[in-house]
This record gives sequence, structure tokens and C-alpha cells, in this order.
Amino acid sequence: MTDPVATEDTAVWPQSQKRNERLAMVLDRYMRELESTGLPPDTERLAAEHPDLADELRSYVDSLQILHQMTAGLRPEPLAAADVSHAAPAPAKRLGDYEIIREIGRGGMGVVYEARQLSLNRQVALKVLPFAAMLDERQIARFRTEAQAAAQLHHPNIVPVHAVGQERGVHYFAMQFITGQSLEAALNELRGAAGQSVWEASPTPISRRGGDRNRPQRALPQPLLERDRDTAVAFSTRVSTRSRTYCHSVARLVLQAADALDHAHRLGVLHRDIKPSNLLLDRDGKLWVTDFGLARIQSDSGVTISGDIVGTIRYMSPEQAAGASALVDARSDVYSLGATLYELLTLQPAHRGDTRQEILRNIETVEPPSPRSINPSVPFDLETIALRALAKSRDERYPTAQEFADDLRRFLAGEPTRARRPTAVDRAVKWALRHRRSVAVAAAFMVVLTVVSATAAVMLARAEARTRESLAQADKHFQLARTVVDRFSNGLANELAGIPGAEPIRHGLLQDALEYYKSFASRAADDPALAVDMAAAYHKAAVLAEALFYRQEALDLCRKSLAAFEELSQQHPNDADIQMQRAGAFTSLGLLLAERDSESALAAYAQAISLQREAADRQPGHGAPERGLAETYSNLGLLEGRLGNAKRAQASLTASIELLDDLLDEQPTDVQLRHDSAIGYNNLSFVQRHENWHAAEKSCREAVTILEDLVKLRPSLLTYRSDLALCYNNLGAILGHREDWQAACDSYRQAIDLQQQLTRQAGAVVSYRRDLAVSLNNLGQAQQQLDDLPAAIATFAQAEEIAMQLVADYPKEITIASLAGAVLNNRAMALETSGEPAKSLPVYERAIKHQRFAYEGAPRIAEYREFLSKHYFNYGRALRAAGKPAEAAATALKRRKLWSGHGEHLGQVAIELAQASAQLRREGPSEAAARAAELEGLTRDTLRAAAENGADLAQLRASNAFTFLEADDVWDSLATPPKSVIQ
Repeated sequence: MTDPVATEDTAVWPQSQKRNERLAMVLDRYMRELESTGLPPDTERLAAEHPDLADELRSYVDSLQILHQMTAGLRPEPLAAADVSHAAPAPAKRLGDYEIIREIGRGGMGVVYEARQLSLNRQVALKVLPFAAMLDERQIARFRTEAQAAAQLHHPNIVPVHAVGQERGVHYFAMQFITGQSLEAALNELRGAAGQSVWEASPTPISRRGGDRNRPQRALPQPLLERDRDTAVAFSTRVSTRSRTYCHSVARLVLQAADALDHAHRLGVLHRDIKPSNLLLDRDGKLWVTDFGLARIQSDSGVTISGDIVGTIRYMSPEQAAGASALVDARSDVYSLGATLYELLTLQPAHRGDTRQEILRNIETVEPPSPRSINPSVPFDLETIALRALAKSRDERYPTAQEFADDLRRFLAGEPTRARRPTAVDRAVKWALRHRRSVAVAAAFMVVLTVVSATAAVMLARAEARTRESLAQADKHFQLARTVVDRFSNGLANELAGIPGAEPIRHGLLQDALEYYKSFASRAADDPALAVDMAAAYHKAAVLAEALFYRQEALDLCRKSLAAFEELSQQHPNDADIQMQRAGAFTSLGLLLAERDSESALAAYAQAISLQREAADRQPGHGAPERGLAETYSNLGLLEGRLGNAKRAQASLTASIELLDDLLDEQPTDVQLRHDSAIGYNNLSFVQRHENWHAAEKSCREAVTILEDLVKLRPSLLTYRSDLALCYNNLGAILGHREDWQAACDSYRQAIDLQQQLTRQAGAVVSYRRDLAVSLNNLGQAQQQLDDLPAAIATFAQAEEIAMQLVADYPKEITIASLAGAVLNNRAMALETSGEPAKSLPVYERAIKHQRFAYEGAPRIAEYREFLSKHYFNYGRALRAAGKPAEAAATALKRRKLWSGHGEHLGQVAIELAQASAQLRREGPSEAAARAAELEGLTRDTLRAAAENGADLAQLRASNAFTFLEADDVWDSLATPPKSVIQ
């Protein structure tokens, strides 16, 4: 039984309660004597000693003897190591239709045994009401309630009830037996692995303004950890709890529990005792909710008396801790599940305390430390979800378990979550509620002050002119406040990125600023005087949403901004400021669309350039329009380069550099202009590599020189160091093209040294981790060229772990998927090189999966098709080496679909098909010969298509792959080929 809360209403207990306490003590003494001697004490003697309890004693003795006979010898006892193998099994015990095997757990509402149901010959978990509870009708009622509540719930994550019964006064019910362990046991194992006690826990081209970072890359690798690692394995002590993989596994488990609770809530059943010990993890990694012993069926709430505290204290909601039973609803279960999520992420409870009252007081008044302050690997969005579920006010929590589950799904899918961090105002209100007395004193003071001020108000009313002056002053203050938020969300946020450990503060700052701009834009919609501010606020919110990786939300906000600016530009066609802000919004739209809708991105850049040129013509020498135009040209050049149009890309990037050089002639000490110029040269080198590697190296070294000077000038600014690292990486790729592999390795290591510093200082910045993975991958390739295969494999291992963690965190981000595919491909190539082609096959398959996702998401991005084609080519080669020519041919046909109109690639595919055909013929069996003949026909078709699309037939004919065509007239027919279509 739980302890009653001492209030005025319950301080004096009814006489019947005292009588039951005496009866319980006598029966407890009876049971202890029975267990110690094996012989039942003299019942009549006890009745004589307590004549007022005689009738009750006689009625309960039989049930106690049944319980003793049933459970004797079944309670688990620790065995010495030497005795384990020789321990004799306990004799079988019976309770009705059930043969009891062993005790597996006990709690306040019963003892649970592993048992076998004889009539159906099935294993079950049998829950039996303890004998002491039989003295309290409320506990019997609760026990029945649990059975009724659980029996009506049919959900894949709720332990089902098979039967309910009573045998000679002993109440029980049977449930499905779950093979596994509770999350409480799993947590204790994880704490042990972490060296903690039970409650202890150790504290390339560069797009500006949030655009993607691209870099020259030759081919890229794969990871040590799979994204979809089995949940049960993720909870092994071999897996670090300070990893994104573990955090995602936790989210998946809690999602299952939230779905189960939502099912129960929809049927009117509240659990009221969610905690790790009531959540079971089976051997397949599936989670089960059990023990509805404190459940309340909402249609029959008379079981629980007002003022009782039920549920394990550490996981109680504030309303449960306060004994406010009338306030307990679905949100209480949400809180308890949030407390469980918190503990799984941090390995420590949300609220500590040495005494019961201290824990209860902390639950009601103290905010728990942020999970990331304990475990920095916890993703921001998952931390936000946990803290919302743990909100002290019921109205601030998720209103239903379904909404809790939906946010977890959004997190796991890489989508923006609905949960948002409380703003500074919200935190102030919470503080005020927790410190009511201080606030009340302050409020009383304000009342007095108000009375005093009333006299002054009469005097102020006479001064109308002064009132107008005050309004003007208020408007100035409003503008000042907007300026402060602008500075916080831009300048200060960027400065915080350079402070070790400040990333959570920066993230919260950006989140608060985003909510401010969205709220302001929404409220300003009805005020024509604020129309320009509203449009600008939507644009600023879009930039912040992009910085927080809320891509779809950023796109929606940017489009709202453009719609508002469009209307304003029609009303004020000659307002240069409006046109410039509109151009900036178009540039942001281009950046947001570049990965998925390149045509729309190009159109957005064209709109921006048109507006910026017009503004520059109107205000020659002003500077701002030229800066904006240079930025747009730079980002346009990057996109054109990725789309495969090198000439247009070079023209756009050259135009950007020329604009910046002109501005630098006028302002040679402008640090930002110098930085923008370095970016321009770096990006130009990226596109020049396609046609002129010498020019690419010259441009890249110019960028390196500028950035090295800027890093010396501002060593604390992380942006400069990050961009310098990208330039070192690009220079390494250029040196590798010259086959100066040692110099390339040196350049890659310079990049890696800087990027490792950046990830240590600001590990939550996604681009820093992504860029580090690319540099490591490129270093691994250079090491392979130097025949240092062990070093290359170790380097690829570092790159692949980072890449796959990013995929797990952002599963819908195609740039990251492409990186992961390239990294996996390179690891597979290393395995091939080491003489293990068979081991490379599954790695190639994963590489193709990720790269195909990127290509299908943005089919016009040339590099995604190139990478996917290379992955197919390498996979086919490995299949042939592993003796699987038929699978190699199927892979070549997939590659053929990528290049239906490209003669050179089709010619190469024809060679692959011919090689697979020849290998099949060597195998001998008739089925293989038939397949070989079919492939020879496909080879002819592919050669014909290659010829039609400009392939060099003389070069193809020189390949020894086509020996089977020597006596064929196919070459003559290819000279004047008929039209054919490759499907």
C-alpha cells in the first residue's frame, strides 16, 4: 500500500483502518512463522490472543497456507558460481489450471510467476495478488481493475491478458510471457557499462548565407554502424550510449510505448504507473507495456480515493505527486513516459532526491537539467520532445500520447517537430509561478505604485503634445528591439558558433528568434503600416529555419515572404529597398530549391539577378546591390556547375569575382569582401577542374592565401577556419589529379586538422561533420594510391562512421545520402583491392541504395548520376570477380538506363555485357550458354545505340571483349545504323 498524504482530512484515520493494520500485523507474524518452520502456527492460539480479530483470522488462514504451499522454494535466490550448474529445479506447484515454475518479479500490486497453463500447454506470466493486499478491498478492486483494463486492450505493444481467476481466495490473472528484460534492467546494465551507480551519470565550393557546401570530390565511402541497427543490439553494453544510434533506438522504443498508451487512452484506460520496470524489451527489440495495476478506467473512477499518491515516485507527474487525483488524465502518462525517455537518454532520473519528500518537491518545483548537458550526443529535437513531455504544467505537455508519438515519428524521419523550446518570456512566467510569494510581494508593490501613479496620470493627461512625443519614443524603442533581435539571430548566433560548448545556447537562440519572427509576421499581417516589416520577418524566419535544418518550413516561409514582397513591389515599384529585399528572398529561394528543383532554383536566381542589376544601375557606387549580385552569381555558378554546364558556371563565378574585385578596389580593408572573394575563387576552381586543372589550382591557391590571412586576423571565427579547410580539401583533389599523392595527403591532413577542431568546438553544426567525412574519405583514396592500404582502411572507417551518423540524423537529406553512398563505394573498393571481392558486394549494395535515393530526389544534378553510375560499374566488376556474371549483367543493364542517350557510356556498358557473356560461356552448363546468347544480343543492341549517339566505333572494336563479333557483320551494320531505342 502507498503511504497516505498527511492532510487535514486524512490526519485521523477511521477505526476500521487501525483494525485492519492490527490484523495485517498478526497475519504477517503467522506467515513468517510458517515460512521459517514449514509448519502452520496454532490458529486458535492466535484467535485467543486477539479475540476481536478471531473470525477474520480463521477466514484468512486457509488462503495463507495455499499461498505458502504454492510459492515455497520458488523465490529467486543468488547461487554461488560453483553451484549454478548443480542447482536442482524447484518442485512444480499448482494454482488451478496453472503449474508455477518460478518467481520472476514482484511489486506493490502483486507477485509475477512464470507458469504453464496445463489445459492449453502454453507458457504464461501469472500475476498473483499478495496476501497482505487481501485485507484491503481497495487493493482487490485495483487488482481486478488491472485485469479488466488490460483484458480490453488489444495492441501489438501491450502485454495481452489470457485469463482472470480466483482459486480458494487467491486472486490471479494470466498474461502472455515475454522473453527478455525490463528497461529498468537494461538501464542498470548500461549504467554498469558506463561505470555508473544506479542513479549516477557523468556530467568545398561554399554557398554563402546557409547554402550547401560542395567540393571537388573524386569518389566517396561507408560506416561502422548501420542506421537501422536492431534495437535490442543498440541496447547492448557494447554500444555507446553517447551516440546518435543509441538515441534513435531510444526514440523508437518510446514511440512504441506512446502508441500503446494512445490505444489505452482511446479506450478510456489510464496506466498511471509508466516507468522503466513496466516496459519490457523482448529479444527482438520490441517493447511491451505491462502492469496496469494502477490503471484507472475513466468510466469507473471510484476505485482511487482522492489524495492517494499512486505510481513510482520518480516518474510521477506533478499532479500525481501533489495527490490531485482529479487532475490525473492522459497527460500524466505522457509525463511519466517523458521521464522514462529522459532517463534512457541520460542514464539518470529527471528528478533526484534522498528522501520521498525531496523527490516530490523537486517534481513540483525544479526543472530537470537539459539532457544535452548530460549527454551531448542527444539530438536537439529529441531533447525538445523530452522536455515538452516533462513540462510541469499539464497544458504545456503533449495533450495526447498520439501527439507525443507523432513528434517522435517526425524526429526519426528527419522532419521538423511540433515541439518548440520555451521562450525567455515563457521561462519568466514559469519562474513566477514557482515563486508565487515573491511575485505576490512585487505585485503588491506595483499596486501601491499604481495608486501613486494615478495622480501623475491626471497631470500627464493635460500634456497631449508630450503624449505624442512618448508614442514616437515608443516606436523608436520598438525599432531598437527589432534591431536587437536581428543582431542576436545573426551576429551573436554566429559568434556563439565559435565558442566551445555554446552550440545548445546558439540553437535555442535561433529557435527563439525564429518563433519571434513568425509571431511578428503573423500579427503584422493586419497592419498595413507593418507590411514591409512583415515580409522581411518571413524572410528572416526562413533563413533561421534553414539554419536549424527545418527545410520544408524554410521553403514555406520564404514563399510567404516573396508573396508579400510581390504585393509591395506592385504598390511601390520605385522603392529600391523593397526591390533589394525581394531580390534577397529570391536568392534564398534558389538556395532552398537547388537540391530538389533545379529549374525553379535557376528561375529564382534569374529573378534575383534582374532585380539586383536594376538596383545597381539606379544606385551606382552604393555597394549593397553589387554585394548582393556577387553573392547570387556565386550561388548560381555552383548550381550550374553541378548541373554539368561548366561554361555557364565559370561565367557566373567570374562575374561574381569581378564585382567583388571592383568593390575591394574601393574598400581594400573590408574583411567581409575579402572573405567573399576567397569563396568566389574557391568555387571557380571547383568548376574549372572540368576543363583546365592548371587554372583550377591557381584559383584554389588564391583562395587559400586569402583565407590563411583572414584566419590569422580572426583566429576565433569558425567560419574562416571552416572555409579554409574546404579549400585545403579542394587543393588536395587538384594535387591528386596531378598524381602528386604525397602533397595531396598533406593538404587533406591540413583540412582534417582544422575540421576536427571545429567538430570538437561545435559538434552540433552539421556542415562541420559532413566536411570532415569528405576530407577523411579523400585522404583514404590518396593513401590507397600510395599503396598504404592499412592506413587507407582505417581512414575510411573514420569517414564512414561520421557519414552514417549523419544519415541516421537526417534520413531525407539527399546531399548526405549521396555522401554516404560515395563513402560506402570507396570502402567497398578498398575491400576489393585487399583481395576480398565477395565481402565488398553488400557494401556496394548499400552504396547504390543511398546514391539512388539522392539521384531520384534530384535527377538533374549531374554528379548524383555520375556517382550512381560509378557505383553500378564497380559493383558489376566485383560481381564478375566473385563468379556472378548474370548478376553483373543485370547491374550493367541498370547502368544502361542512366545513359540512354550517351554514346561513350553505352559503349562501356556494351563491354560489361560482353564480359559477362564470355564468363557465362566459360561456365559450360546449357542454361548459362542460353543466358550468354541472350546477353550477346543485348550487347549488339547496346553497341548500336552507342553508335547512334556518337561512340568511337574504332576504339570499341579494339576491345578484346568483343571477340565473339569478329566473324559477325555487326560492325559493318553499325557504320550506317538504323534508329534504335534503349529502354
